[in-house]
Amino acid sequence: MKNRKLYAAAVITISLLVLLSVAFSAVNRRADSFTNNSLVTEEALYGEVVDSIQTQGFAVREESLISPNYTGVLNYRVANGARVSKGGVIADIFQSESDAAAQNMADRIEREIQSLSALSRPLDAYVSASAALGEQIYEELGSVVLDVQRGDFSSVANTKEALLLSLSRKQVLSGQESHEDYAQRVKELRAEKESLTTDQATNSIKAPVSGCFVTFADGLEKTVSIDEVKKLTPEKLEKLFALEGRDLPEQYIGKICEDFKWYMACLFDEDSMGKFDGVEDVTLDIPYASTATIPARVVAKNRDVDTGKTAVVFECTYMDADLAAVRNENVQVNVRTYSGVLVNEKALRFLDIEYEEKDKDGNTVTKVKENVKGVYVVYGGRLEFVQVFSEKDVNGYAVCKLELSEDEQENLVTDHTIRMYDQVVVGGVDLYDGKIVR
Repeated sequence: MKNRKLYAAAVITISLLVLLSVAFSAVNRRADSFTNNSLVTEEALYGEVVDSIQTQGFAVREESLISPNYTGVLNYRVANGARVSKGGVIADIFQSESDAAAQNMADRIEREIQSLSALSRPLDAYVSASAALGEQIYEELGSVVLDVQRGDFSSVANTKEALLLSLSRKQVLSGQESHEDYAQRVKELRAEKESLTTDQATNSIKAPVSGCFVTFADGLEKTVSIDEVKKLTPEKLEKLFALEGRDLPEQYIGKICEDFKWYMACLFDEDSMGKFDGVEDVTLDIPYASTATIPARVVAKNRDVDTGKTAVVFECTYMDADLAAVRNENVQVNVRTYSGVLVNEKALRFLDIEYEEKDKDGNTVTKVKENVKGVYVVYGGRLEFVQVFSEKDVNGYAVCKLELSEDEQENLVTDHTIRMYDQVVVGGVDLYDGKIVR
């Protein structure tokens, strides 16, 4: 009987111990999940961020509208966005569309003849250039891809012809084709050109000035004089933003931007103007008009004391066909570029840190530095608070320094600052220096 009671007591005790062990494990796992698994970290990586401002811009250029009186069919001689010289032929006038089409065909054949003539000569004429031919093919292929990415399809035709010529030369040098094959092709092309019956152009339209020719115009070419652009006020600029394209002459054929120097006038509020302190050079992005990033220089800042708004005029020297057509567009002004270790702003904390230093008598004293800016990083299975020195906070990230100045080294109160690839804690609870984490 006594043995049975002892046995029952032992069973109950063991059962209670098992239940307590299971309960403790469950609670421990739950606590561990709450304190460790909920820890969110990001790797500290080096990068660049751009401090930019979105605004509206109005483009001002020295432009000459071309609107000649003519009768017949217009046939452009130059591509959209091409550089033209004063007196150079921009377009020809033909009596009929068939004459214009025949002339275009004759011009295309002549370009092909010129390209293939070099290949129709014996190999020795250009074999010395074979070493650089492969590199040239890659460069021309890259130019074609770049033109397509930029949407500059008027330039694709020229870069494509150069690429095809280089590929054909490669075929000859490798023995897959011979110069006799191309000589025969040139002969056939000349015969085809001679068979075309074309009447001569009845008239030609010449460039009145030198510059960049574009076929697009909006009627606002003379709205603001180049001489007055640096005097634009916020009030005048807002009126320009409200303008719409004006009627053009019936026979206009395009315009010439006379100088590759042009201006973009933008409007900023007081908060945005603080970013321009000490800034002269910026870059502009016009996302809905061009893929190019445009170098620009601040040449005027005209502030309205009543509204607090400022008209800022940027001088630009880069020009292409897309930019020559820009007038009233959304503009992104890239003021500064910062580089360093990018740390999520959610990770930043301000703590009072104890540190030791020597006094003037050489004794070690403990001091407290208040509001030390830093982050928690996971190192060796523990949390470690490290002080950071950030130059700028941009787009939700603090740009932190890796290399510290002498003054920053003297103000460093942790063992080190942030390092590349540190696991930075951006989310978690009950964080403290030395906490064990998994």
